[in-house]
Amino acid sequence: MGLHDRTASLVRAGYRFSGWLRARTPGPITLLRPLVRRPLVVHGQEGVALFYDTERVGRRSALPDPVAHTIYGRGAVHTLDGAAHRHRKQLFLEVTEPGLVAELRQRVSRKWGRELESWVLRGTGTVLPSAVTVFGEAAQEWAGAGDSPAEMARRSRDLGLIIDGFATPSPAWFRARQARRRADAWATRLITDVRLGRRTPERHTAAWVMAHATDLDGDLLPAGTAAVELINVLRPVVAVAYYAAFAALELEANPDLSDRCATGDPTAVEKFSHEVRRMSPFVPLLAGRSRCPFTWHGQEVEKGDAVLLDVYGTDNDPDTWVDAATFDPERFRSDAAERVDFIPQGGGGVDTGHRCPGEGITMALLRTVVPSLARLDWSIHPADRVYSMRRVPARPDGGVRLLDVRRHHVLRPV
Repeated sequence: MGLHDRTASLVRAGYRFSGWLRARTPGPITLLRPLVRRPLVVHGQEGVALFYDTERVGRRSALPDPVAHTIYGRGAVHTLDGAAHRHRKQLFLEVTEPGLVAELRQRVSRKWGRELESWVLRGTGTVLPSAVTVFGEAAQEWAGAGDSPAEMARRSRDLGLIIDGFATPSPAWFRARQARRRADAWATRLITDVRLGRRTPERHTAAWVMAHATDLDGDLLPAGTAAVELINVLRPVVAVAYYAAFAALELEANPDLSDRCATGDPTAVEKFSHEVRRMSPFVPLLAGRSRCPFTWHGQEVEKGDAVLLDVYGTDNDPDTWVDAATFDPERFRSDAAERVDFIPQGGGGVDTGHRCPGEGITMALLRTVVPSLARLDWSIHPADRVYSMRRVPARPDGGVRLLDVRRHHVLRPV
C-alpha cells in the first residue's frame, strides 16, 4: 500500500487506524512518509513498556511541528528528554500537588454549581462549551492569571479552540493556530508583568512558578517558553471538558450507574470516571522516536525511527480488557494506576516519565461533574448521542445538549 492510500486510511479510520493497521500488517512498517519515518506502532503492556523506556525511545521532534506547536507550544516540556525533561517536569509537579488540586476543585465546584442552576432555570444546557468556560475560568484564577470575566471567558474559548483543532485537517486547525498565537501573546505578557512586578500572584500559583522557572543552568526560561508552560497548565484543565461531555453520554446510557453516582458514593464515582477515561476517544496516539537501534519482535528499528503508542487501542484492546466494548466501571476493582495498559493520559512514572501530572486534576474535576450531572433529570439531544471516530479529538457536533433539565433527580432502586 502506498503513501496516499495509507494517509487516506488514517483520515478515514481516525482512532481505529492503528488497530486497522495491526490487523493488516503486523510489526513495524514504512508508512505516512514524510510525516513520520518508518513507524513502529505498539500497544498493550509490552508496547507501553517499550514506549516509556527512555533508553530506547525519546519524545524530541516526535510529532510533526504543525501538531506539536499547536497543542504543546514551542519548547514545551513534552518535547524534552533526559535531565532537561525531568527538571522542567518538576514545575508541573509543584503546581499540581494535592492541596492545590483540591483548591482548583473547589473553584470549579462553585462555578459549575452556578452553571447547572442556570440550566435548570432555562431547562437546557450544553455540556462541552459550558465546561470549557467553567474549567478555563477556574483554572485561570487558580493559576494566578485571573482577569475580568469577559477576558477569562475569551481565553477559555481560545484554549478550547486549541484543543478542538490541533489534530484536525480542516478549518478547525487554522482556528486553533490563531487561538494559539493569541494565547501565547497573552501568556508572554503575563509572565513579563510578573517578572517586572506589575503583577504579583501568590508564590504557589502556576503564574508565579513559571515566571520564575529556570533551566538546567539556573537561567530564567525565556518569557515565551515560560508562557508556553503556563498554557500547558491551563490547557489540560480545559481538556477535561471532553471527558465531562462523554460522561454525560454514559450517564444517560446507564441509568443504574447514574443512580449510584447521584448518591455521591466516592467509589462508584471513581470507577465510573476511570471507565469514562478508558472508553472516551480523546488521544489516539502518542509519538516518540527511537534513540538507538534495537530489535522489536524480529524487526529492526533504526535510530530516529518513529515509535507510535496506540493509546485508544491499548485502552480498548479486547485481548486484555474483558468485554472491552462494554461500559463497565466494575472492571476497576483495584487501583487503576496498577494497570500498565490503562493509559488515557499516558503511562510510565509521573515523576520521571511522560505520564501527565494533570491526571489528578482530571479525576478531581470528574468527581465534581459526574455526581452533579447525575443528580439532575435531563435527556440528551438525539443528534448528540453519536460522534465520529474519524475526528480528533472526537466530540458530538452539538457539544452534548441537555434537554428538559430539572432539579430533582428521583433515585430508582438499584
